[in-house]
Amino acid sequence: MPTKRIEHIDVWRFFAVMLVIQEHVLLFSGLDVNFPIIETYSLQIERFGELGVLIFFSISGFVICMGLNSEKTKTGRVCLSAFCVRRFFRIVPPLWFYLACITVLSAFEMVNISNTQLFTSAAFLCNLPFEKGCSRFAGHTWSLAYEEQFYLFFPLLFLWAFRGNKAARILAAMGVLIAGALALIYVKQPFWADYCTYFLFLLTGCFTALLPENVMQKLRNLPFSIWFFAAILLASSMSFLANEQDMFLKILAYPFLVQVIVFGTPTHFAWVKRFFENASLSYLGRISYSVYLWQELATAYYPNTNWWQTLSYLVLVFIFSAVSFRYFEMPLQRVGTRLSNNLKAAA
Repeated sequence: MPTKRIEHIDVWRFFAVMLVIQEHVLLFSGLDVNFPIIETYSLQIERFGELGVLIFFSISGFVICMGLNSEKTKTGRVCLSAFCVRRFFRIVPPLWFYLACITVLSAFEMVNISNTQLFTSAAFLCNLPFEKGCSRFAGHTWSLAYEEQFYLFFPLLFLWAFRGNKAARILAAMGVLIAGALALIYVKQPFWADYCTYFLFLLTGCFTALLPENVMQKLRNLPFSIWFFAAILLASSMSFLANEQDMFLKILAYPFLVQVIVFGTPTHFAWVKRFFENASLSYLGRISYSVYLWQELATAYYPNTNWWQTLSYLVLVFIFSAVSFRYFEMPLQRVGTRLSNNLKAAA
């Protein structure tokens, strides 16, 4: 994958984590006490926070499928054990480190989380409707749970797709998810409808990665007016539609609009390219996983905490995430890559 595509995606990762942070700061840190207008727009704030997660899902599906497709093209096969090792070292150690720190803080009664809630988050089950939930300080791991559960069946789906027209088969799987989500809405099962929908965003990202190069080139060369219209359409739909309408569009339209907006970003315009190849923004996107994990501590509600203190905590989160990325995450990712390569060679 060309360098500019990596930087392009990394900048979108940064935007995604900032969408999540704005929701947590505005709705959960107690800021609404001093700014009552926040309550007026709470629905829009919540929807745009969820949009950040949906962008993450789309990018994750794209990157994973692009890597597996490249491996299949180069070697003629896909090593599933190598895939699992890479994913483990990318996601699990930073999460478990965060949960270990939460455990220590809980022992000193600085945060409130039970052993059951810790286990639920550590086992990537936080997206399921357990009675005791996952605590405010680990509730954001619901998104990681969807990704990990997706990884359980995705490699098999991917191998099945390569037995024929891979893009067409992934598209067929997307059709099954869309039909399932709509049926679940009809029988009044919104939780499981959302379950299918979140998987749909991951799979839609995968579908985009499998598009022929000439189609991807057309997507990357979209006129600015079309790209801007897609962005405005998505933003206005999320801002003004009622819940029922938004629910249907999240299934039928939002996954495809996100693909156009993220992967069709018109970097062929010089000013857009300069922005999306900005080294600082790209780096912030690379550390976004740690930022996503640790921002939950900074944006939680603490009595007698002012808004500027919350923002100061967030600055510390970004600093800590940069250190963690360099000295903890990157070394672990190198270990995962080395083990993955060994497994491929053995296979």
